[in-house]
Amino acid sequence: MSKKKILITGSTGQLGSYLTKILSDNFSVIATSKSKRGSSYYLDLNDRDSIALSINTWNPDIIINCAAMTDVDLCQINHTEAYNVNVKGVENLISYSVKDTFFIQFSSDYLFDGKSMSYSEDDLPNPINYYGRTKLEAENILRGSRRRYLIIRTNVIYGESLDHNSFFSWVYNSLLNKKLIYVVNDQYSNPALNKNLSDLIFRCLLLNCEGIYNYGSSDTLSRYDFAILIAKIFHFDHKLITPITTSELKKKKPSYVANRPKNSTLKTDLIRDMLSIPIFSTEYSLNSIKDRIK
Repeated sequence: MSKKKILITGSTGQLGSYLTKILSDNFSVIATSKSKRGSSYYLDLNDRDSIALSINTWNPDIIINCAAMTDVDLCQINHTEAYNVNVKGVENLISYSVKDTFFIQFSSDYLFDGKSMSYSEDDLPNPINYYGRTKLEAENILRGSRRRYLIIRTNVIYGESLDHNSFFSWVYNSLLNKKLIYVVNDQYSNPALNKNLSDLIFRCLLLNCEGIYNYGSSDTLSRYDFAILIAKIFHFDHKLITPITTSELKKKKPSYVANRPKNSTLKTDLIRDMLSIPIFSTEYSLNSIKDRIK
């Protein structure tokens, strides 16, 4: 019996690269990216011809969309590019694939306004920045497409690679180079390790899961708390980390233009209880990648 074919977009990113690695043993994985790095094939969500060519060439059974414009401030400044990648890109993938293609989309905690302590899959989205609006519209397009789909809402994705743009790699590299950093202490979430997220997707594929699920760590912590935890686990000087409020950071950093929800913690009860998915603490996850980073 031949393996199912999975086309992964954004395969050179921190999530896409790990998914490519973890799924390759059990599926025929077609790794695509805009950057053409490594062994990936070219696919640009803004380029309809490249999407049509990729899908017609490979005829995937499953599409996992890891490609996105995730720089929240850049999305706020450049609405057109953000919309083309995060919304039109999803539309294009749906349009050029056949109806039977199973579609996996990653969404965001920034769908919510941060006025509640935490959010379940049933809570009403109310994004307060443009990035969140694009992710919500992409969700709505997929949900209305009459496709089999899986939407995973997650937040602050990080991994052991220090080359990818993430909060973790920024803090780690800054502290490694003994650079003083300012980190907000009034924005809370439950970060997701890319390995854990990839393990989740693998399990969901085996169990034929569909619908919308939240995923993140078992604990809620501020960005400042997260940074302090990184310093503790990797033996950096925590005194290099200075707490700052969001309003203070906006005054200090002119490019920090997008509004952020104060608390965007995602409840993970549904995926834990229905699928028996383990939910790990941030400290446990950081310790799990400590040796690999060394």
